[in-house]
Parts: sequence; C-alpha cells; structure tokens
Amino acid sequence: MATYFTTDLDGSGQIVAVADSGLDEDHGDFGTRVVANNDVINDGSTADRWSGHGTHVSCTVLGDGYRGGYAGVAPEAQLYFQAMENDNTGNFQSPSLNSLINSAYSAGARTHTNSWGNNGGFGEYSSESRDVDDRASNYDRYYSGGEGLTILFAAGNDGPDSDTVSPPATAKNVITVGMHQNRYQGAPDYIMQGSSRGPVDDGRIKPDVLAPGGYVWSCRAQEAADTGGASGSSTWYLEYTGTSMATPNAAGASAMIREYLEEIALRESPQGALVKALLILGAEDVGSRDIPNSDEGWGRVNLRNSLAPPDGQGVWVDDRSLLSATGNSKSYTFDIDQSGDQFKAVLAWSDEAASTWSSTQLVNNLNLEVTDPNGLTYLGNDFANGRSTTGGNTDTLNNVEVVLIDSAIIGTWTVEVINANHGGSRGQPYSLAIMGHGINDLKPDLVTVDDGFLIDIAIPSVGQETELECVIENTGNIRSNPFDVTLEVDGVEISSQSMELGGGSQRTLVWSWTPQTAGANTVSFIIDKDDNIVETLETNNRQDIIVNVSEPGVAITSTQQIQQLQNSEQTSTTWQINLQNTGLLSTNASIVESPITFLEDGSELNWYVGMSGSQYELQGSESVELTVTVVHPKSPTPGTYRIVVIATDLDNSITTSFDLDMVVGEIPNIGIESDYDVIPVSPIEATSVPLYLFNYGNTEIAYDLQVQPPNGWDAYFVQDFTESQFATSSTIPVGMSDTIEMLIQPPSIVPNSGLQTSVTISVNSVTDPVVNWIIELPIEVEAVKSVEIRTDTSLVNLLPNSDLVTVFNIENKGNVAVKLLPTFTLPQGVQIISSPGAVELGIGQSELYLVTFQLSKNAKSGQATLHFDNGSDRFTWSENFDIQIFPQPSLQFKKVVFPDDKEYTASFYGSGSHPAGAEIQFVWQLTNDADIAWQPVVTPVSDPQLSITCDTPIMIGYQESTDLSCTVFTSSQAVPFSEPNFILKFSGSGADYSETFSLYIGGYEAVSWSGLSSNTFVEGEAKEIQVLATNSGTLPFNHVISGSSNQGWKIEVVGDGIVDLAVGESNTIKLLVTPTSDGLSDISLTFNTAENADTATYLFTANAEKQSSESAAFGLPATQIGLIAILIIALIGAGILILKPKSPKQHIPIMPLPVNTLTNQQIIPRQSPMMASQVPAKALSIPPPQETITPVQQKQAPICWQCRSPIVGKVVGCPKCGARYCGDDSESCEISTLEECLSCQSPASTFISE
Repeated sequence: MATYFTTDLDGSGQIVAVADSGLDEDHGDFGTRVVANNDVINDGSTADRWSGHGTHVSCTVLGDGYRGGYAGVAPEAQLYFQAMENDNTGNFQSPSLNSLINSAYSAGARTHTNSWGNNGGFGEYSSESRDVDDRASNYDRYYSGGEGLTILFAAGNDGPDSDTVSPPATAKNVITVGMHQNRYQGAPDYIMQGSSRGPVDDGRIKPDVLAPGGYVWSCRAQEAADTGGASGSSTWYLEYTGTSMATPNAAGASAMIREYLEEIALRESPQGALVKALLILGAEDVGSRDIPNSDEGWGRVNLRNSLAPPDGQGVWVDDRSLLSATGNSKSYTFDIDQSGDQFKAVLAWSDEAASTWSSTQLVNNLNLEVTDPNGLTYLGNDFANGRSTTGGNTDTLNNVEVVLIDSAIIGTWTVEVINANHGGSRGQPYSLAIMGHGINDLKPDLVTVDDGFLIDIAIPSVGQETELECVIENTGNIRSNPFDVTLEVDGVEISSQSMELGGGSQRTLVWSWTPQTAGANTVSFIIDKDDNIVETLETNNRQDIIVNVSEPGVAITSTQQIQQLQNSEQTSTTWQINLQNTGLLSTNASIVESPITFLEDGSELNWYVGMSGSQYELQGSESVELTVTVVHPKSPTPGTYRIVVIATDLDNSITTSFDLDMVVGEIPNIGIESDYDVIPVSPIEATSVPLYLFNYGNTEIAYDLQVQPPNGWDAYFVQDFTESQFATSSTIPVGMSDTIEMLIQPPSIVPNSGLQTSVTISVNSVTDPVVNWIIELPIEVEAVKSVEIRTDTSLVNLLPNSDLVTVFNIENKGNVAVKLLPTFTLPQGVQIISSPGAVELGIGQSELYLVTFQLSKNAKSGQATLHFDNGSDRFTWSENFDIQIFPQPSLQFKKVVFPDDKEYTASFYGSGSHPAGAEIQFVWQLTNDADIAWQPVVTPVSDPQLSITCDTPIMIGYQESTDLSCTVFTSSQAVPFSEPNFILKFSGSGADYSETFSLYIGGYEAVSWSGLSSNTFVEGEAKEIQVLATNSGTLPFNHVISGSSNQGWKIEVVGDGIVDLAVGESNTIKLLVTPTSDGLSDISLTFNTAENADTATYLFTANAEKQSSESAAFGLPATQIGLIAILIIALIGAGILILKPKSPKQHIPIMPLPVNTLTNQQIIPRQSPMMASQVPAKALSIPPPQETITPVQQKQAPICWQCRSPIVGKVVGCPKCGARYCGDDSESCEISTLEECLSCQSPASTFISE
C-alpha cells in the first residue's frame, strides 16, 4: 500500500487478537511483537503441539518472514494471542465468548480473528452468535465511548453444499470469510470446493467475503507433531488449505484498513462496521457477475479497491451517525464529476443482538436508497447480474446493504439511510462507505452546525457579558490542519480561536461577548477566514445569527442556569442566581419566581418553589446573590422543568427574565425482591427462584443483569428457554416489575444443611450513562432427605417357579443421614424370601441392597413397589414385574391296552413286560396347571425299535385335563430284555415339557419241529426215526429230551438226549422206537428239564402193524371189513389234528427289570402262538406229521430299584411307573426307610403288593 499512500500501511500501531490452538511464540517471525500469549482454557499451556494451526494463522496475519520470506499481510502489527487448544487431547475448547472478546478489547486489540467454529449447527443463530453480536454492537457505540472492534470468523470447510456455515460465523456483525484459491491454476478467481456456503437459516447472506485460503504457506510451529494435513512443508513453514487460512488474510486486510483510517484519514476509533463496509466496498466478483450470493457473499477481498480505487474514484466514509427511531433518516449528496465508471455505496451497522429463538435476527432494519441525478432510485441489495437494478423490494434480513452502479452519470447523487423499523432499545449507529468520481476522502470539509448555536441570555443588555456557543464539524474523511474560527458582531471581529478537527468529528466553541449597542446585532462565526485550508466545499464556512440587545436595567445571571438531576433519591434542587443593576445609578429592584412548568407538555406543577429574597436597592453595577429552591418528588418524569425568574428595575420600569431549568434525564433505580428474605435452596438439585425487578426510576428502562454464584455453585438466568449468567429485562414501566427466573445449582459435593452464603447480582441500567448496582441475595441450604433407589436387574421375561435376586443401589443424595425401613407391595404369587431389612445411610453414602424374590408357579405380572420410610418421609421404587405364564403340563398314567385287547390300569407294564412285534396303546391324563389356555402340541421321539403315533389333544384351560392316547409299535426284531425308550415332548404357548418312558421287551423259549422221517412201524421191530428241532424262541435252548408212548412202546433217544440250540439253530433228534403192540400210539417228546415240562412236549401219532404175515382182516366177514374201512377214513382226518402242538401258557419275563434314572418303564412279553388240542388215535394209517412249535416258559425274579438285587420273597411295585422293590426289609435293603419312588418320585405309601 506504500505505492498508493505517503504512509506505509503495514499494520503498525494495530493490535490483532488471534484466538486459536496455540502459539510457537519464539518461532522468529513474530519478533518482539507478541504483547500477550494467554491460556484461556486453563490447561496450563499455550504451546502449539498438535497441528500448529494457531501459529500458521497468526503468521498469516502478521508474520514478518524472518525465517524465510513468507511474510504475513500486516507484518508490523502486534499480536494478542488466546490459546484455545487442550494440549492433552488436541481438542479446541471455547471459553465464554464474552470473556474472550472483552479481554482482547481491554488489552487494546481492535481486530479479533477466529479460524474456528462449531462442529455442526449449520446456519443456526446460536447463543455464541448472539454473544458475538452483542460485543460487536457494544464496542461500535461511539457515543458511549466504544472505539470499534472488527471481529472475523471462518465460514468453515464443509462446502460445497449450501447451508454449511456453522456458528459463531452465523452472527450478523462479524465478517464471515470464505476462501478462494491462493496459488496455482485458477487463482484467484476460483472458489475452493471446501469453502462453506450460505445462506444462514434466516436467509441472510453468508459468507460476507472471500480471501486467499487455498495452498497458503505460513509459519510452522516447531513443537507441532501432527502436521499430516499439510500439502507442503519445510523446516520453518508449511502449506495449509482452508477458510482457517483465508480468515487471517482478511484479518490482516482489516487491520490495514483500520490503520489507514487512523493514520491517513486521521479518523479516531473507526467502527468495526466501517471496516466491514470498506472491505465489501473493494470486494471483487469472482467468476461470472452474480453478487451477492451464498458462495462468495460480496466477492473476494481487494484492499486496493477498498482504499485507492484503480479508476481514480475517491472514497468517502461516515461512522459518526445514528438513527434512534422508526422513520428517522439522514441524507448525503455527492457531486459526481466524471461519467462511465462505478459508483458504489455500502451501508453496514452492528445490529443489536437478537434472540436465538427468532425466525429472523435483524433487530434494527435500516434501508439504503441511492437516487441518481435523473431521479432514478436504487434500493440496497436489489441486484441482478451482479449490479443494482430497480423495481425490487427493500432488504429486511441483512445488516449490510449495497448499491453498485456500473456506469455513473455526472450530477448530484443522493444517498439516504432510512430507519425502516427500529426494534432495539438504543440508537443505532451505522457506517457508510461511498466510492465515486468527485468524492475525495482525503480532504476535510469544515462546516458550522446550524442548530449548534446557543446564547446564555436570550436578550442581553448593553454592557452585559454574554456567553455564546457554536459547533464546528469536519464532515470530510481526513483530519484538518489547524485553522481559525472568528467571531464577528456586525462585521467587527471580536475574537478568534485556533483548532483542528478529525474526520467526522465535532467541537463546541464557547465565546464571551459584551454587547455594546442595543437592538439587533448580527453575530457571525467564520471558519478559515483566510482560506488557508483546502476543503471539499468552500461555501459552508459561515454562520450568521441575529441577537437582540436590551438597554441598561437589571440583569439576572447564574453559573448554574441548568441543573441536571441524576440522583434517584434527590428531592430538592437549588440554583444560585445573581441579580445585578446593569446601570451606573442606583435603583430599586424586585424579583419574583414563577411556578415550575414541565416544558414537555406545558403543565404547571404544584411543587414548592422558593427564593431567598424579593426586594432590593441596588447601587450602580451592584449585584446580590439569591437562592432559588424547588422541592420535587424522587425521580420525576424525564424532561425539562423551568422556573422563570422575573426581575424589575422599579425606577426605570425595565423588566427582565431569566430561565432556570432542571433537566431530568433517565434516572434508573432498581429494586430486586424474591419470595424470601433468605432464599432456601436445595442441596441436590437446581432451585428455581423468581426475581422481581422493580423499576423505581423515572421512565421505562431495561436493565442488564449478571449473576455471580458462590464458589463451587452455579447460577443462571433463564430467558427464552436459554440458561445464561447474563440476562436483560424487558423495558419496565415506572413502578412496575419484570420477573426473571434464576436457577441456583448446588455444588457436586452436597452442602450441609443450614449453610448460608449469597448470590451476587450485578445490575446495569440500559441508559447513558450506565448506572450499576451490586445486590447480594442471601441463600440458605435446606435440609433435604433424598434417597435414590435404582436397580440394573432385568425385570422382564421372568419365569414362574423361580427365584429372582435383585440388587438395588440405594444412595443418600440428601444432606441428612437417614435410617430406612423397607416395605414391599408385590404382585400375586411373588414373595420375599430374603432381604437385609433396615438400612442406615450417611450423607453421600450408598449401599447395595440384595433382595431375593420367590416367584411361585402361579406368579402373575404386576407392579412391584419398594418403600423406604424414614419417619414421615417415604422414598419409593416401583417397577413392573413382567412374569411369563407358560402352560404347566403333567401326565398321569391311565391305562395300557395290549394286542389281545386286555387293559391294565395299575401298571405301565401291564402283565409285566411288553411284547415285541406288537401294537400297544397307552393312555394318559394330560393336565394343564397354569392359568393359561393351552393347545398342546405333542411330539413323540423314540428309539429305532419303536414307532409311535399320538392323537392331537384338544385345547385345555387352567386345571383342565384331557386324555392323551399314543400307539406304540414294537419291532419284531426288538432284542429281548432290552429297554427301548420313547419321549413325549409337549410344546405350544411357550410350554417346554417332556417325559421319557422305557418299555421292557420280554424273552421266551420256543422250539419248532419238522422233518419227521416216519410214523409207521412193525410190532416188535425196532426202528430208528428222526425229527428236526429248531430254536424258534428268543433265548438259547439247552434241555434233556425223553420220549414216551401211551401204549407202552419202547422209546429211546439216541445219544445223551441233550438238545443245545442257539436262537435260530436246528438239530436232528434220533429216536429208536420199538412197538410192543400193534395199532395206534401217541408218541410224545418231552424236555424234562424245562420249567413246565407238560407244555414243552412234541406229540405225534404212530401206527404199528402186526408182525404176522397174514392179515386177519381177510378172515372177517364182509360187514366187519366195511366198518374197519370207515374207521380208517375217520382216523386219517383225526390224524391231521393230532399233529398240532398244544397251546402254551403265557410267557413270563426271565430277565430282571432294569433301574431307570428317568422314569419307570415296563416291558410286555411277546405272546406265543396257541397249540391245538390232542386227539387220541388207534392203529390206523397216519398222514405225514406237520411242523410244530413248542414254547418253553422261563421266569426270573425282578430287580429291586433300591438295592439293585433280584427280589427274593414279597414284591411291591409303584403303580405309576412300575418300578419293583423288595417287599420285606433285609440287611441289604430297608424298604421301610424309602419315602418316594426312585423312578418317578411318587409317594412310597402308594406302592401295591404283587
């Protein structure tokens, strides 16, 4: 900028505050220009140990390039640094923005840059946004001593999508900075993809401007250990990209604009809004003409355009004007002397902070209107194709308005700022920046202010010293050189004063004049009478006023003509006046006072007005002092109250008057009350306290409040659902009150009851000047019994017929020790089987409390309540027990039906065992003992030797029963004495029940006969015959065989007579038969060693012929021969029947019953085939014998379930499962001690004898 100004703009004299991660203060590029390096988050460090972000940002603003030539924008500026990064975690932590900004301002910083923002909340106007707006607005109030503060925030790196600007960059009064490419292809007219875009949620334009942010080289923090995000690096520098880099570039430009305003334009304390307006004034549209937009705002920063436009235009600014009510306006005129180039006007103002809940954030809506010499009016922000157009609407959202004319015409242009809607509580200052030909920002323009003239005596007397005032203003943009202001009366110079004025400033001059002639006197104030100052206009340097001067008489003067009433407790006001004889001869004079009048409405008030005297004889020029007193109420209504004092020169009949004014401004007076003299507060939770703010002032006034809690406590005001240590009341009418809710939060460590402390409330009146009150509100900690009862034990899907161990955590959160006595209210079927009973808890103490609940099989869901009583205090835990109800099946054996249709109800085993290869039907009674309707689903599962089918039972309700019938098919290949199992599984409606049953397959001996070689013999002749015996039973066969004849024939078994056959094995038995008589004989083969020999007999009929060669038949008569033939035929038929075996008895198991640990199982023996009855035969012709089977029966003692030995003697059995036991006590088996069946747990008292 040294090219364009005689003063080098390098940031000198400026302090820039940077709030960022940390700072490598001794990097080298900061020299000795770091004025402070503050740890604002109290982590004990300001180092830049992670990414080096803060060092990079700070150097971009003001680094001097000492380490290698990468200098910042304002290399002579000083740095006030605020470290926000927690070195332990690398995370940013934002302190209170009020504190952050206030501390920087107090240290002299007037530019505050922030390359950080929230993670999310895109477009929102947050409480942080509000805080920033409040600080910017406060420091731009020049009329309250504010020196202006420019605050910048990075827009964020969440582009290119719209609505990605995050708070606090969404604030109205900050400069929100996006980024364009700094280097490489596309620079500078390329918006980086990552640059966050607007608009914000209420539709305002954000970002405001773009600055270089892509590929920016700046300082590298030497301690930084996480620089992986850099796109280039060296020992002392590295390259980063982001709006974090763009924002310090814009901050450096802002510091130089402020330096220009102070050093070159010589404007004191420029508003932050003016810096913003100038930055936008010079901004260039990026790419196609389309500003304003949500990608670039008003374009990229161009500092030369802002301060020294390249086409020769001048720049004019104003930041010392304000509008205080809707409808107010201020106009400016500019004479454009060259056509064809741009005319641009930017209006910016630091608006009052808005509510975070408002749909729009603009509080005071100002409008910019520009009218060209032809009368065509352009409205602020009414743009098309990047330039102003006409026919649009005024902007009601933004606090920046711009008019841009590409080709201005010669003539007078009028710029008007209009207060369209004043929603705030204070006057709104604004800043205006104008660029155009013929506008010179480096010339003063000295004028007299028309309404600035004052005279202390309305009509002075000749020779009476009179005081005059005039106001001189420099409406230009640069400080003037020294110049003279001359006072002339009727063309005669009375006196002159020398002075100089800064741009936009005013000064009041006081003059003393003694009139010499009566009548009309022309009083003139002349600026720069000799034209030594070059000004924008030379025609506005004179002011003429006509003052009437009276003849000598009496005069009234006072050094206290106007009294300011500022004390709210004051009830009287006095003036000291002087009554003087203005003549040289003595005279008699009288003086009286009028009633006091309220000038605002002309009303006369009935207040006491008194004066210390009334009649005087005055020598020439003699004077007397008098006291005028008025007695008035406290804090009267604001306005001017006047007493007119009238003095009369009685000798000359000359009367003069003198006005005594009491000026009452806004007199704030506040009273804060609560519902208690000492506020009771809870030791464990926030206490809500309504505070009643009474306005005892003299006009409606708003008040700012700040609460300061005791150490360790927290206190907040609650407004608009937002908690803050700060609050602003509504504008409170006189004598009325506003209620503000205050929350008092106790410390984390529960304070003792009775502890007394106080909350401090600081109250500032929203007036000028501000009045402050410090009010202490006493608080006292209540004695509070508070017990928290909680459990993590799950109380859902509980199972009936079970125990539930519940762990309660009981904690005393109050500040009183308690002894707790428990009582329980439980659902049906739930009872307590163990609990610790009473429990004592000290303050802050907790205890685990174990309770075991027993849920019966009939337990029901319901509310469980645990009360802990301490005197009259009760602490309750209550939750629902969710208990599942499942069917409760039970089976009761009813009967078994064997293949021969015989039914057995006493024993599952029927007659003792179950036959193989048979169909057996079992019937049980199925019962549901749960209070739930149940549709049983029966699933049988069996060993391979069995096959089972069951009928589908009907639905059964609570304690209802139905018959369950299942048919079991035993395999013919079932191994004798085996115990094949089958299981009945019951499901449906959550049921999960099964019972296992074991069958007992019986064994038997059986022999089949075949292959009889002959059954005919000759009497007296021995003949050997043979027959084939096959073991067709299921047991090995070993017995001694013998033969016999019912006719006494001799029957001998060849060999030892032992028949030893394995199952299925066959053997030939040889017999030597010697008939001792002729005719028929029954021959039987008997196994004498078999248990039932009579049933183990093989019988066939044999025939023996007589030994004689001549048949006796031939000697018979014919009739006898015929009878014999008939008999032989009959015997042949009978012989077929004789060969059938006898019917055996029922088989009996010969293996003991096994012990079953699940359930008693019975085995039914297989039934043998029946034998035909025997028919005796005589000696007739015998047909061939048929194959027969002769069963052999064998029975063994059952096994006792208790002693596991064969039972000797009496047998008893369980009727439910069929388990057998010794019927009498013995050394090895004491049946009398048995209480229940070891198989099915049925009572021993139900056993029956066999």
